Amino acid sequence: MSVEKTLCKLKNNNLQVIDKKISEAIDGAAIGEDGVLLPDNKESITKLISNMRKHLIKDISVSVEAEETTLFLIQSSCHSFIKCLKISMKELKDQLEEEFSNSDNITETLNKLPIKPQDELFKRVFGCGRQCPFCKAPCEAGGTEHKQHHAAIHRPQGLGSYRYESSERLVNSLCTTDVHSDRKFKNTDTKGEWHPYKDYNKYYPDWIIPPDPTTEASDYWKYVLVQYNDRFAKIYEVKPAEVPKAWRRLTKEQALKGLRDAFNMK
Repeated sequence: MSVEKTLCKLKNNNLQVIDKKISEAIDGAAIGEDGVLLPDNKESITKLISNMRKHLIKDISVSVEAEETTLFLIQSSCHSFIKCLKISMKELKDQLEEEFSNSDNITETLNKLPIKPQDELFKRVFGCGRQCPFCKAPCEAGGTEHKQHHAAIHRPQGLGSYRYESSERLVNSLCTTDVHSDRKFKNTDTKGEWHPYKDYNKYYPDWIIPPDPTTEASDYWKYVLVQYNDRFAKIYEVKPAEVPKAWRRLTKEQALKGLRDAFNMK
C-alpha cells in the first residue's frame, strides 16, 4: 500500500464521493418546496440549513443544537452564504487532497479507524474455526454466518491424525478421493462402526466435501506429508505413512503451483 499509494487513492476516492454528496445537498437545499430558489434574505438560511440536514440525514448526523448554533453565527444573506459555503467546500477539498497526497503513514491511519481492516481480514481468513472431520482442513466459508462448511484444498488424512487400524500407519489418502470411492471409515462419531465415505453426510451434514478422483489440487499437501512424514508420525505416536513414489517426485515448485491453481492465483 505504501509503494503504490493505495491508501492515498482510497482516501481521495472517498473524498470525491463526500464532496459530491455535500455539493448536491447544497444545490438541492437551495430550492424551496415550490421549486424556486430560496429568497435572498437571512430568514431563508434557516430553511437552507434544515433542508441540507434532511438531504444528508443518511450520511452525516447533525444535531439540532449544532444547527441552531450555526444559524446563530451566520450574519449574511442566503445567496451570499451559499456562495461562501461553496468556496469553503472547494478550499477544504483542495486542502485535504494535498494532505492525503503528502501523507504515507498507513499505521497512523489504521490506528484511527473505529473498525480495524487487519482484524476484519483476519476474521475472513480464519473463518468459523471448524475443521474437516477427516483431514482437519479449516473451513474457508469466511466469517460465521454460513450453514455449510467447505475447504478449497483437502489434505492427506494422516495430517489430521487418521491412521490405518491394521498397520498403525498414517492414512495417505485424501478425503476428496475417498468420498468418490467405496471405502469406509470409523471413528467416535460412528461409535466405532464402519461407514461409507460417500455417505459422510449422515454424520457431517454441515460439511461439503466434493468427490475428486484426480486430487491434483492437493499436490501441496502431498509434498508436506512427504517432507514431514516422520515428524507427523512422531507427534501422533504412530508409524509414518506409506507415500506413493509419484508423491516423492513432487518438487517444491510443483507444490506451490498446485496451491496457486487451487486459489486462482497468478
